[in-house]
Amino acid sequence: MRETLKKISRQYDTPERLRKSCEKEYGLSYEEALEMAYENIQLDAALASKGVQRIN
Repeated sequence: MRETLKKISRQYDTPERLRKSCEKEYGLSYEEALEMAYENIQLDAALASKGVQRIN
């Protein structure tokens, strides 16, 4: 899980960087790119937390 958190914090673009580069790098509007990034973060978090036991 730690590796996933590091990935999310370091490898995903900031909203400002995404706004500036999404058309050129991905061929997407800012809204589309932001939505896809959000979905990717949700997926990464779900996969990282799968099998992690709850601490009481």
